[in-house]
Amino acid sequence: MDKSWFTKLRCGAFIHWGLYAIPGGIWKDQRVDYIGEWIQALLRIPNSEYSQLAAQFNPVDFDADKIVGDFAKAGLNYIVFTAKHHDGFCMYDTKYSDYNSVKASPCHRDFVREFADACQRHGVKMGVYYSHCLDWHEKDGGDPRPCQPNMGVCSWGNDWDFPEQSEKNFEVYFEGKVLPQIEELMTNYGPISVLWNDCPFPMITAERAQKILDLVHRLQPNCLVNGRVCGVKALGDYGTLGDNELPAGVTKEDFPTEAIITLNDTWGYKVEDNHWKTPKRVQDVILDIAEAGANLLVNFGPDGLGRIPQGSQVVLDGLAQWAPKVAEALHCDARNPLPQKLDWCRLLAKDKKLWIFPRPSAGDTATLSGVTGTIAKSSIPVEVDAEGTISFRGLSALAQENLPVEIEFQEAPEYDTRWRLQNGILRLAPQNAALFHGAESVKNDAEMLGAAGERINDDGHSFITPAGGLRNWKNPQDAIQWECYLPKGTYKLRVLTRQLWHRKPWDSQRVVKVTLNGIAHEVTLQADELETDNTYYQGAFSNLGEYTMEQDGTLKLAIATIAEPDPQAEIQLDLVEIR
Repeated sequence: MDKSWFTKLRCGAFIHWGLYAIPGGIWKDQRVDYIGEWIQALLRIPNSEYSQLAAQFNPVDFDADKIVGDFAKAGLNYIVFTAKHHDGFCMYDTKYSDYNSVKASPCHRDFVREFADACQRHGVKMGVYYSHCLDWHEKDGGDPRPCQPNMGVCSWGNDWDFPEQSEKNFEVYFEGKVLPQIEELMTNYGPISVLWNDCPFPMITAERAQKILDLVHRLQPNCLVNGRVCGVKALGDYGTLGDNELPAGVTKEDFPTEAIITLNDTWGYKVEDNHWKTPKRVQDVILDIAEAGANLLVNFGPDGLGRIPQGSQVVLDGLAQWAPKVAEALHCDARNPLPQKLDWCRLLAKDKKLWIFPRPSAGDTATLSGVTGTIAKSSIPVEVDAEGTISFRGLSALAQENLPVEIEFQEAPEYDTRWRLQNGILRLAPQNAALFHGAESVKNDAEMLGAAGERINDDGHSFITPAGGLRNWKNPQDAIQWECYLPKGTYKLRVLTRQLWHRKPWDSQRVVKVTLNGIAHEVTLQADELETDNTYYQGAFSNLGEYTMEQDGTLKLAIATIAEPDPQAEIQLDLVEIR
């Protein structure tokens, strides 16, 4: 299956919209502290009460044509719209449930149809989200008990209306509702580019996931199914990172990856959540994702009347001004050509072109090494020394607007794939390291994680996640190791780790052994510098000490856990920085 069209889209819009937009996080004066679309589960609202929202659902201000038009102007080239979320309410006309926007609400509107038609008019690709496991409206919907509650606060399945799990028959729900409704979505709305499934608990076996894949590919051969179709094996056509999780490394070209972010702290509309990201922050995330070779879905949660919240509209307007200026770099399937992320910029390269997006922290000057080729033209003056190092001046103005230095070479340049200092700093990612179980080197790929964060094929050893970070690194027999070349000198080392769970503070009781060219010392990881730009997964830099290279040569660096941490304080390793 050709997937190149998908990564060239680069950015899309996620739309979480349904009955939950009416209460907006407040039910009978009770306010939910978690995401808005989970209000029924959070407050354990009976279906007999929650379903009455359908009679109020009349979004007179909803205009699919304007919304999709604004997405197109902002460079969001595909959408994923919630045809059915976990509450079971369908936002389209379906023969398999009367609990839908056409039959059960006074508006009698098919919103999948309205979005699909608007996408055709504006040249945006149409996709649908469909909750294939959880359905709180159905007795036989997925109920994964016994299982840790969602983020420790609420049930995954409906155990308030349907407490007897033994009376539930998931096969009845799957065969009688899931497959027929997916067939409707793949048949009645023209070209569908993405089917986005969610929460693949164990009842979504590999066999059931394969039924979905076969059905979709038979009816829509070019439609991609995301990796959350199944939690047992990565059966999807592309990988999906965790909610608001950003890639730590570079994704595989043959298996695209997609990240998803909220613009505030919720997916569905929540009236009191005004913690909005700025347009600049969203641009930064887009560039981080693009550098990794991944896609990004930016979430929008219309309110009960169908309006895009003002905080989201500000982001859309900001992206609309920026997107045309960077379209060539973002939408040509470019990615970082080097083995490492750089501290002072993001890199994108394709064929003869190299785009360098400086960060404000770079200042006005910086250098880039490891690129060999004759420069034909550059958007700003550059200097190249005898060893091929490119020097830049005038970066500050570009950094303020997230605009790139554009360099075109006479022929496609060669990129040095060795780990090396860049502008005085080297960042080592777990994705490119070697993992050892004792003296045995192991493959550093991981199966997809399940919806509840459970580790698939967890045998007690470390593994590299689809995002490129290192998890489950508690076993003292395990070590992660890099080899890199460093000139003579003294270097400071630090490691970036992050919390695995939403909105929990960084915490660790981990003691690690750091081995540098055979010399080992122990370090207790502390939050020496907290990361400030990730409010979902708190990150912290921990100092690992200094090391002196007596002469130019190879540094072999390994990290292993000595003291097993409290399981509640588990953290992911994202990178090691040497400067």
